[in-house]
Amino acid sequence: MNHYFLALRLTATATDRLSSIIDRLSAWELPATWVNPQDFHITVAYLGACADDEAQLLPSAIDLVAKSMLRPTIEFAGLGARAGRHEPQSVYVAVSDPSNHCLDMHKDLCAGLEIAEDQNYLPHVTICRPRPISSHQPISPQRTWHALFTAFGQAHWGACPCDELALYSRRDHGTTRYQIEASWPLVG
Repeated sequence: MNHYFLALRLTATATDRLSSIIDRLSAWELPATWVNPQDFHITVAYLGACADDEAQLLPSAIDLVAKSMLRPTIEFAGLGARAGRHEPQSVYVAVSDPSNHCLDMHKDLCAGLEIAEDQNYLPHVTICRPRPISSHQPISPQRTWHALFTAFGQAHWGACPCDELALYSRRDHGTTRYQIEASWPLVG
C-alpha cells in the first residue's frame, strides 16, 4: 500500500535556485541526508495510504478540483525545522505566501476531496533529514544546526515558481523517494 499526496511541483528555475541554496547549506558539513532535487515539492494535501485499486481512481476524483487551481505567487524565505529530541527531525526551506494561495489550495482540495484539513498547514520544501552526530565526528561549535538556523533562518532567496499540481506516491527504494502519478497545469 502506497501513500499519496498532492503537491506543487517546482519549475526547473525553482529547483535550480533551491539546489544552489542547498550547496551553501551542505557546506556546513552537518550530518544529514539531503533530498534529491527531483523530489522537491510543496505538499498541499496529504491523502494517506491507498490500496492499488483505490489509487487508480484518485486522478479522476482530483481532476475536477485540480483544473481550477491558481498558480501561486510564492517565494523561498528562510529555514525551519520539525523538532526532534536532540537534532531536528527534518529541515525545510520556508515558503512565503503573503496572499495565502497555498493555504487556500489546501482548504479547497481538502473540501473537494472530503479529507480533514491540517490545522497547522505551512507551505515548505523539505531539504534534508538530519542524522545523529557521532561522538567520533568532530563538529565545530560554529557549525551546529542552531547556528545554521541563526545564520539562514530569515534569509530571502527569491521566487519559487510552480506550474503544476501533481499527485505523488511515496516509494521506499530508488534514488528518488516520490513518483508523480498525475499532474494538472495551474491556471494564471
